[in-house]
Amino acid sequence: MDRIRVGNFELLPSERVLSLDGRALELGARAFDLLLVLVEHHGRLATKHMLIERVWPRLVVDENNLPAQIASLRRVLGAGAIRTVAGFGYRLELPVTAAGEDRAPAEARAEPLPIPLTIPRRVWPQRLGSLIGRDQELQQIQEALGRSALLSLVGPPGVGKTRIAQEVLARNAEANAASAWVSLQALSDTRQLASAIGLALGLSAPDEIDGFDALSEALERASVLLVLDGVEGMRDAVSAPLASLVMRCGGVRILLTSQVPLGIASESVFRLSALQVPEGPVKAEEARGYPAVELFFQRAKAADQRFELSTLNQAQVAEICRRLDGNPLAIELAAARVPALGVSVLLERLNDRFRLLRLSGQAADPRHSTLLTAIEWSYSLLGVAEQRALDRLGVFAGSFALATAARCIADEDIDTAEAIDLVGRLVDRSLVTVQPVEPPRYVLPETVRHFALSRLAARGELERAQQRTAATLLQLLDTACEEYWSLDEAIWLHRYGAEIDNVRAAIDWAAGRDAELAVALYGSAWPLFLEMDLYVEGRARYEQTVVLLSDALSRARLARFWEAVATYDSTRQWDRARYAAELAAAMHAECGNVRAHYYDLMLLALNWRGDDAAAHAAADEARQLEEPAWPARLLAHGALTEGALLVSHGDLVAARAAYQRAVKFALSISERQALAASVSLVELDIACGDLHAALQLGRPLAMRLRHSGKRETRFELLILTFSALLLAGETSDARVVGGELYALAVRLDTSKLYLALNAMAYLACADGRFDVATRMLACADRAGDARGQPRRRPVEELLRAEVLKRFALASVPADQAAIEREQLDETAACALALGLN
Repeated sequence: MDRIRVGNFELLPSERVLSLDGRALELGARAFDLLLVLVEHHGRLATKHMLIERVWPRLVVDENNLPAQIASLRRVLGAGAIRTVAGFGYRLELPVTAAGEDRAPAEARAEPLPIPLTIPRRVWPQRLGSLIGRDQELQQIQEALGRSALLSLVGPPGVGKTRIAQEVLARNAEANAASAWVSLQALSDTRQLASAIGLALGLSAPDEIDGFDALSEALERASVLLVLDGVEGMRDAVSAPLASLVMRCGGVRILLTSQVPLGIASESVFRLSALQVPEGPVKAEEARGYPAVELFFQRAKAADQRFELSTLNQAQVAEICRRLDGNPLAIELAAARVPALGVSVLLERLNDRFRLLRLSGQAADPRHSTLLTAIEWSYSLLGVAEQRALDRLGVFAGSFALATAARCIADEDIDTAEAIDLVGRLVDRSLVTVQPVEPPRYVLPETVRHFALSRLAARGELERAQQRTAATLLQLLDTACEEYWSLDEAIWLHRYGAEIDNVRAAIDWAAGRDAELAVALYGSAWPLFLEMDLYVEGRARYEQTVVLLSDALSRARLARFWEAVATYDSTRQWDRARYAAELAAAMHAECGNVRAHYYDLMLLALNWRGDDAAAHAAADEARQLEEPAWPARLLAHGALTEGALLVSHGDLVAARAAYQRAVKFALSISERQALAASVSLVELDIACGDLHAALQLGRPLAMRLRHSGKRETRFELLILTFSALLLAGETSDARVVGGELYALAVRLDTSKLYLALNAMAYLACADGRFDVATRMLACADRAGDARGQPRRRPVEELLRAEVLKRFALASVPADQAAIEREQLDETAACALALGLN
């Protein structure tokens, strides 16, 4: 434009004239050149560096020349015409229009749009390898930056905050948007932050003025993305200045990475979680669909081009990723060890992960060189109380409830309320993860947990912390036992089921150090193990704890111990179940625990089934204690036992009424008991010879149980369905069901396969393999004797009678001596009958 109006002045650049009301004003050559640059950048910052380069091109001049020329312009234009942006440059405040244009009233003028800065490319960090498995998060972060001027990218050590921030910055810069990166790790003083931001923007501020005030002036009308990496170390000091900066500068957006949010009103928080890992077995081709496995593969491939993910190693790779919590840094460091160790050895050595997972060579950021360094950096930012709380939470092997955690943290210096607050602060710092359940549960990432345990061990506090946690869990289990009979099954399991890993760890610790605590934990844990179908584990832990018994233990604790043994062994090891139930009943009677006494007597009666006198004596004693107002779950237990005794006695009509009564009780509180009662009705129908009714109820029930998680009940039903199909002549379908029950037993628990042996003998007869059938019967007899089974169940007797009939019809002799010498176990016998050998 030839003629420019600058406020009330008129500027003719081609003639190098500045006039006011038609009168030319005296202005030096350098001052006039300076005015031209300011007019060109009117309303926005003109940096000192740019002004010197434009006004004194290719000359080396003293920087003090610039203020002198600015002073000359102010004398002509007025003191307020040019604004000093302290430390950065100057801005022309007068309105600038082409001569002849009508100037709109001040109130109607639009605000100037943010002006993009030109940022030196050297301040952008290099991307560290390809970004894997973060497409969705990257899109969400970019969308969040469009809505919020201050976004905190928060997550635990090594989760990839820096890497994804690099990608956001790079993509922003590739779109020709002004972007700058500032790493706070290199700063030793919070007062250096403003100058570090200025340097990243190509600006510099003098030390004698407030850096953030100067930045706010310089960026007031600028459009720029600032990425601040590693803010957690300066969180308190930078919160207010950053909030002020985004409030005063509408075009500035800030993305910061931190382990803890700033906690200010203008902040939005994006929590970056770990990479997804397979929860269970997957095929090799499916495994790479999980970001954690794909990252491991890519980094291992980069370290050794020969590496491939195959059916031989994919399960181990998935387990490595699981044990490393899907943490990208940990996975990358682990993958780098593959060429030296191989996948198998790497997995074996993960317990020593802090020494194992180190980056060879020099890392650009020391935090990312070893897994231990990353955790130690986070730990160093905690207060003493926060460190103590984190260390004590490391004792939990699984997730934990807030109240339980508080009891384990609290001591003479930390009360329960403060302990709860400390857990919240650790969540904010991304060292404790909140699980998305209600009420919330919390968990330490496995790597953080290992670190916390090492800290406890180093200070000699590990034993004390483990004892405190085990004692706390015993209190929890005692409460669970009390609530077990009256609380709805689903609610009870939701409340206590997630404690299973903590309970296991507590029993393991106590077994070697505190006999009384170990016995008490084992006894009070039986409802949890029962409801989670962990009979095998319960029986195995009997061997672990029975050696710890002594007369010094309280009768109540001993009673509950033997009650647990009877529960786990019921209908598996009949003789031991009877022995344990009898002891428990007597001890609970001494302690005055009527409900437990009743439960134990019913267990005793159930495991005397077949010995009518002993069974009925125990059941009659239990009935004398029974009260109609008792919880439905306890009454259902009694009705189920009564039905089983009536079936053994041959009173099938009364047995049906008892089972139906059990269903009625159980429907209001326990799905497991309702299903067990329904399965008992299937057994009753078979015993009555009504195979059609048995299959009509059993088949849909089997479909339901397949997906219910009630493995014990499902196994019982599969045996009965297998038996009913054989007796109905549906041999092909029976073989399929037999294979299903065998596979389930081998996978989970073979201790009750002996109950299927007579049916397996029937199948062998149906196939014309009478020698195999004979061996099945012999195996069934040995198994029953070994388990102290008083009498075979009615369906077993029915099948055995049919097999013997077929033997008689076929006139097949059996070499009993050879059969006795063979000593087949139940698993091998069933496999032989099914033709799996």
